[in-house]
Amino acid sequence: MNYIFMVIFCVALALFLFLSLIAYLITSGSSKKISKKDKNIPTAKPKKAKKVFDTNLDNMIAAAADPNLSDSDLQELVKIYVATHKLGSKTSKELDESTKKKLEFVASLASNINASPQTVSFLNKELKKISASYKKEIDAYEQMGLAKRKIKEEQ
Repeated sequence: MNYIFMVIFCVALALFLFLSLIAYLITSGSSKKISKKDKNIPTAKPKKAKKVFDTNLDNMIAAAADPNLSDSDLQELVKIYVATHKLGSKTSKELDESTKKKLEFVASLASNINASPQTVSFLNKELKKISASYKKEIDAYEQMGLAKRKIKEEQ
């Protein structure tokens, strides 16, 4: 009985040492030495500076329509827009001029070729959370923007 216990203990110790050696080799292998040739090559790409957007509504609408912006830039723009511009509560069936202007942002973003469906959907959902009384109008302006986008893509 004592002999079996010693054999099992030795096997377990050998297995533990073997696994420790493998773990050491894996972790030390990731920090390879850089040869003299490779020292001049940068290992990480410099991060692109984030764009800073103006909170002025007209400037935001123009930025949302800018085809030079990437989808990640547009996502940042949407987050800023949602944080700074509220539609308020609906008082009549007709939209006032300030609300129409705010909804133009939705159409402008939806018409941008670089805006992903996820970005447009995110804007739609967030605006509906904030201003539930404007659900139909938000959808209508989004559809107008998507129609403009389709026209742009066909040209």
